[in-house]
Amino acid sequence: MAFLGEVDEEYIPKAGMTFTTLEEAAAFYKEYAKRVGFSTKIRNTNRCKETKEIKNQLITCNREGKWISEIPYVEKT
Repeated sequence: MAFLGEVDEEYIPKAGMTFTTLEEAAAFYKEYAKRVGFSTKIRNTNRCKETKEIKNQLITCNREGKWISEIPYVEKT
């Protein structure tokens, strides 16, 4: 199993990366995760209200744990 020090530069995610399709992005991160030694999950998906088309998707480590908002509950209400 490969670890981060052994991963080719082309497989390391970088800020600002763009993908043509969601499937292409999911495949890239799945391959990266496999090479580094973890797996991924889809945490959040945002859709257009009218067309129901996916606008963006958040792919995270499957061991991320429970997400907690940075905005206190009192400020949200």
